[in-house]
Amino acid sequence: MTEIEVGDVVLAQGSGGRFHAVVTGVRLGRLAVDRCDGRAQAPVSSRDVLCVFKPAGRPDGAPREGGRLRPTAQLRLDLGS
Repeated sequence: MTEIEVGDVVLAQGSGGRFHAVVTGVRLGRLAVDRCDGRAQAPVSSRDVLCVFKPAGRPDGAPREGGRLRPTAQLRLDLGS
């Protein structure tokens, strides 16, 4: 099972349906959450969490080295009209 930490985004099931929220605290198996839709929410049980979204981090690898990009026929602007 995925460990839920402060700052993770979760999809949870509440009495009013499913909602996305950011975890602001964890205590005794209950999660203090800040709902993304701005509505108030009591602490949520960890059993009510359906999915956990973790930050992926910065992409690996250096930026692509290359010359200046040239516009293609699709990108040209017609300024003559």
